[in-house]
Amino acid sequence: MERDEVTGPAAARALGPWFSGLTLGMRPVLDDAPAVLEPPDHGTTLTWRSGSADPYDIVVMGPRTRARYHVDRPGRDCLQLPFRPGRAAELLGLSVREFADRAVALADLDSAWARALVRLITDRDAVPAVASAPARLRALVRALPLAPAAGDSRDGPRRRIVAAATAMLSAAADGRPRTPVSVVARRLNLSERHLRTLFTDGVGLTPSAFVRIDRVRLVLARTGQKAAELATDSGYYDQSHMGAEFRRVMGATPHAFATRRWPAAETCTADPG
Repeated sequence: MERDEVTGPAAARALGPWFSGLTLGMRPVLDDAPAVLEPPDHGTTLTWRSGSADPYDIVVMGPRTRARYHVDRPGRDCLQLPFRPGRAAELLGLSVREFADRAVALADLDSAWARALVRLITDRDAVPAVASAPARLRALVRALPLAPAAGDSRDGPRRRIVAAATAMLSAAADGRPRTPVSVVARRLNLSERHLRTLFTDGVGLTPSAFVRIDRVRLVLARTGQKAAELATDSGYYDQSHMGAEFRRVMGATPHAFATRRWPAAETCTADPG
């Protein structure tokens, strides 16, 4: 289920500057897959379990640097909102550099905005009013003006730097090669060290780790393409470089992954509810 099915135009306008999308329910799985795949992800996502007003069921999912394979999925659906680049740090008033490969409950964060949202949804009159997806989104919208960045113009330049760097480091939709980190820093009038600090605080990954995951995600999207062409199009030095990096992130070579010879799946330990 997509954004338009669970939120109106006003909520979409309020959420749009912070989140790049919205899904409700299970993510699609690959056809004939031997396990449920959680692919690598260089983004940060706010996830809220369906039907719950428990703040411990609102989780910030940091970037995922390794693929995970599960026997099966948790039983409860989730409302998932991927943050725009740099916006998670702004909304939470925290650096997200410690969030990589972690899922942190909103109630455990030392964040003024997180505490404000928790107060909104645990108010006696709000429970169980926030159980429906539209109601949860309305609660988020009410909490947005309480974010540290809402009244702090100092975050604007940092956000623009992170957004610009993310765009330049990502694979271009029209096939243009991604911009090297050194060139990104030069175009943004920053030292590479300063860019690395701002980017890691805002995204949760170093620029080089971001590029590594972005390349692997591109390979995942084009597994039917010839390996030599795919390596070039994805920005690798050669086919060997692609294979080594893909295996590091996915736990299998591109060919093994494409032929469904995946690593052993883990048993999902999430509470099925």
